[in-house]
Amino acid sequence: MKNQNLKTLFLDQGETLGGAERFLIDFLTSLTPVEKRQIRPVVLGAKIPEYRQMLGDSAKILDFEYPQVRGGVFKKLLASGRLLQAAKKLKKIIEQEDIGQVFANTPRTIFILWIAKFFFHLKARAIIMIHDFTIPQFLLRKISAKTDIIIVNSVPTRTIVRQIIPEEYFSKMRIVENGVNISALPRLSTEALAKVEKIEKILLIGRLDPRKGQIYLLKAAKIFQDKGSDLQFFIVGSSFPQDPRTTEYEQELHEFVKTHDLKNVYFLPEVENPFEAIAGADLVLALSTEPETFGRIVTEGLAMGKLVLAFDQMGPRDILKNFARFCNLSVQPLLVQKNSAKDLVKKIQFFVENPEMVSEFTKNSRVFVEKNYPLSETKKRLMNILVGV
Repeated sequence: MKNQNLKTLFLDQGETLGGAERFLIDFLTSLTPVEKRQIRPVVLGAKIPEYRQMLGDSAKILDFEYPQVRGGVFKKLLASGRLLQAAKKLKKIIEQEDIGQVFANTPRTIFILWIAKFFFHLKARAIIMIHDFTIPQFLLRKISAKTDIIIVNSVPTRTIVRQIIPEEYFSKMRIVENGVNISALPRLSTEALAKVEKIEKILLIGRLDPRKGQIYLLKAAKIFQDKGSDLQFFIVGSSFPQDPRTTEYEQELHEFVKTHDLKNVYFLPEVENPFEAIAGADLVLALSTEPETFGRIVTEGLAMGKLVLAFDQMGPRDILKNFARFCNLSVQPLLVQKNSAKDLVKKIQFFVENPEMVSEFTKNSRVFVEKNYPLSETKKRLMNILVGV
């Protein structure tokens, strides 16, 4: 890549503040002036004001509309035309901005980048990052043929992707994990990490989506309320207006609370800084109902010195297994039978009754993240890819 154009266009619709968006925000805002001059970052999209505010002056921002692709057959036919137009417009912007390489890390942006490469013979270097498993397998195989670099955010994700794409493209794969910016977090003393009086406030943070498992928190909250427990449960996050599945799910969650007259559940909207919400909790949950590529909320909760419990799903499970080995403790108390409210209640109750066990995990949690998931390593790996090291 020496003497080549390193000016980088980051495709991100920025319609919400999910994991892929926060990954890009963390990376771009951590760049030094020298690094910014190297890759001259430009973000295409960044729709919502909160996203742009968090990016600040870390990159040039250009408006762009990424067409939706959800819906029935008729809507998909209409979307295909809009996707072709978007890909054609993308190529034009790349030429106007003198872009040397393009980075895409959401299914929609990856698809549009592939269309630009396949149909419009885009010459810019194409780099994609896989944050979830929603890209159809047949399409991912086609995309891998036209992509220069395929980034995955964990070893388990690499294993899954290798099962999908042709072996001849394995050499294109790189691992860049989701790092945590420890320096931006409040300082935590060893005494604070090691001393937990009791479990009172339980938090689940993330977009309101059936795949995030908020309904299981509500079912657990009902069981605890029926027992007369004084535990409080907090759901932090919002639905995505462009995705009817999430808005319908939000209504379902509120209806459950109303039907069962839950007094121990509180809903809070999406927050710009998840660490502020995590700071007020005693226990953090990761209740993904489907396998995930990583498990960002797990590392964020651990970085804040919190006990983290998760459904036994790929992503969160793998991080917690590594964490338990680091602590020389069993991971079983931290893993909940997937999609089981009863087992969730059982695991929470164990730590409520044994607060000394909370400290056995939390006293090591931040050190674990510092050693295994620092943002500095994330930035180093991604920069090496962008500059061709």
